[in-house]
Amino acid sequence: MSAWKSFIEWYFGIAASGPGEGTRWEWIAKSLWPAGWPVWLALLVTAATMAGLLWSYRREGAQLSPGRRLLLMGLRFAAIAVALGLWTQPTLMVARSGLPSVVVLFDTSASMSLRDGDGSTALSQSTGLSAPRRWDRVLNAVTREDARFLRDLAERNPLRLYQFSTTSSPLSAGKSPAVLPATEAISSLKLLEPIGTSTRPAEGVRQILAELRGMPPAALIVLTDGIASESEADRLSTVADLVRRRGTSLFVVPVGTSEPTKDLQLFDVVMDEVAFVGDPVIVSGKLRATGLENRNATLRVTVEGESSPLAEQVVPMRDGEAATKFELSLSTAEPAELDLLIEVVPSPGESDLENNRERRHLSVRQERLNVLLLESAPRYEFRYLKQWLERDSSVVLQTLLVDADPEYAREDRTAVGYFPVQKEDLWRYDVVILGDVSPADLGGSAAEWLTEFVRDKGGGLLLVAGPRHNPQSFSGTPLESLLPFPFDAIDADAFSKSNTDEYRPRLTLDGQKGVPMFRFADNELASLETWNSLPGFYGLLPIQQLKPGVRVLAEHPYAPAKEGRLPVFLLQQIGAGKVLFHATDELWRWRFRTGDTYFGKYWGQAIRFLSRARILGKDRSAELLVDRQSYVVGEPVLLRVRFLDDRLAPTQNDGVAVVFERTGAGRREVTLSRLPYLPTVFEAQVTGLTEGTYHAWMARPSFEVAPPTTDFRIDSLQRETRRRAVDRTDLELAAKSSGGSLVELEDLSGLPARIPQGRLVPMEQGRSIPLWSRFEPLLLLIGLLTSEWILRRRWRLV
Repeated sequence: MSAWKSFIEWYFGIAASGPGEGTRWEWIAKSLWPAGWPVWLALLVTAATMAGLLWSYRREGAQLSPGRRLLLMGLRFAAIAVALGLWTQPTLMVARSGLPSVVVLFDTSASMSLRDGDGSTALSQSTGLSAPRRWDRVLNAVTREDARFLRDLAERNPLRLYQFSTTSSPLSAGKSPAVLPATEAISSLKLLEPIGTSTRPAEGVRQILAELRGMPPAALIVLTDGIASESEADRLSTVADLVRRRGTSLFVVPVGTSEPTKDLQLFDVVMDEVAFVGDPVIVSGKLRATGLENRNATLRVTVEGESSPLAEQVVPMRDGEAATKFELSLSTAEPAELDLLIEVVPSPGESDLENNRERRHLSVRQERLNVLLLESAPRYEFRYLKQWLERDSSVVLQTLLVDADPEYAREDRTAVGYFPVQKEDLWRYDVVILGDVSPADLGGSAAEWLTEFVRDKGGGLLLVAGPRHNPQSFSGTPLESLLPFPFDAIDADAFSKSNTDEYRPRLTLDGQKGVPMFRFADNELASLETWNSLPGFYGLLPIQQLKPGVRVLAEHPYAPAKEGRLPVFLLQQIGAGKVLFHATDELWRWRFRTGDTYFGKYWGQAIRFLSRARILGKDRSAELLVDRQSYVVGEPVLLRVRFLDDRLAPTQNDGVAVVFERTGAGRREVTLSRLPYLPTVFEAQVTGLTEGTYHAWMARPSFEVAPPTTDFRIDSLQRETRRRAVDRTDLELAAKSSGGSLVELEDLSGLPARIPQGRLVPMEQGRSIPLWSRFEPLLLLIGLLTSEWILRRRWRLV
């Protein structure tokens, strides 16, 4: 009967039934008799008609055999029956009925990206991580054995799959209803990532019940860690009574552990990507400990593939949300291209080793820097600095002593007789040290060219104050714009006044951590101790006010200014270059009993620091930037490429591609588009990135030297991941209150057999098929009448 029924449904174009579905037939026809006739009258008329037909055939076919007579009577009665059937206008109503669906909800909030355990599972060993993410465990359980769990559910009931974090949405985005076959469901699941900004399981369930209010599901299966990050009202147990009243139940699968997760996280790492041989490279960042007792963490910087660290530091840790800052210093004695691994040594039982390490590339260079030293008279600062620079093999020095005899330029191998007479000659230098010199003594264009050298060419300018010209003679010249203070904020005469009170400048926080020039030892504490032991100064140019954006690196220990104390070392970014201002000319005093140990170390580090922008600009035709270094999960990352030379920008609007990769994961390529209003700038937004550290570089167009690179980090939402332990108590209460049960993730394959199928219910209004207006009954009637006529002719009755 089912085969015959299936054939009829196929013939009439009715879609085949899905899992747990069927069809219900209903016939509708008009009455043969006029409305109001009693039954006895209808039966009497029918009997009389039948009797009349029998009598007429009996007389008409008396000469026929009984068999032939019965055949003709059968054909006539069949034709009359078909005609009467068409008179009643018969209609077939086919309605769909079926079992209620089973809904599976997957938690895709950021807390499902957390890792639990100690890395002993087979899945963690196969991925090479210490422990799988909670979401990875869900995918593994759902898709194992050829997705047996989903296939068993789909064979018994219609299957609906949803994801939820803040709200719920079907996996079959854009489709209605959200019923998926198992194969398509698996494909949709593998595209998901746990990046939701919050977890609201109760709200997700309410939305689904409202959507299916006409046909409540047989069961709601929820795979979640149960962490309601918005409020307690979003806990799953708050919706259990509503689920039970709707005639369904919750089967809750807790994902994760109730034990505190042990984790050490390294993040916000900052490090220069280019350094000079012998210069300190400062590596700073933050550490966070979770689930660990107060302990010390060991931080190491190594070259990948090597065991001995370049730098190592023990950092006292605090358990909790507060981050612990760290800073360590490293240096190398040889030029090299180094791939560095910055890592915190894992704690026993730590769940996530991926966030313990970050990778950076360091280019260590040994450049010979071109330095021009300008001075009017050979004061002590000039003499000792000139002697040290002449001995430094990394510097090509030229000096101009304005007040010297003409023979001086011929006798001294580093001396020149005049300031460069062409711009291009000045552009050859990387750093210019301008002492107590009047711009007028250098030439009419010197001040303008020096300003352009810093602002446009990225050169470094170091100004050493003096009692005669620097900065007194800068007023009204282009060099005034390079001073880190307004000209009316100084007392020029105060510098020349005798001062018998010694003072030792105090490093500011920016001077300690923001620049490398005051690093005299391997670590910050030892370097600060060395600084405090250096001889003090006497002379100082009193600067009462600074320009906006100026950085004070060292200040007088007690002499007041309008804001704070009198500055001693000042740094200012001017266009592409930097200006460093010394408000004293007594650094030569640092040579007392130590020679060039600290005097030379400071000057070398300061010159290389000022030259970095210009040195990098020599082999950098483009730069790759991100709008910031740290993002949270779900935020878009803006990648921007700017070509410094218009001629090097691709002609195609999509001619730039950037590749980026996350530590421990694969690579991804993004094509950037040219901005219509900036032809040398290309941009693209990248979304859907998961937590981790990313390294990006330009893949197209190609570069003769190393391509521009940048690094950025995607952090988890702190509010979403602050609570790490699974709320097992609430999940168990929700399941019990709704009439369902708590199911362990390992037992997921046996869950379909425990879910009641439910009763068949109407699924749609139905489809009407009017048989009386179709061609098949008419053909049947014509066939019957034609057959009777042919037989009558054959048997000579007509």
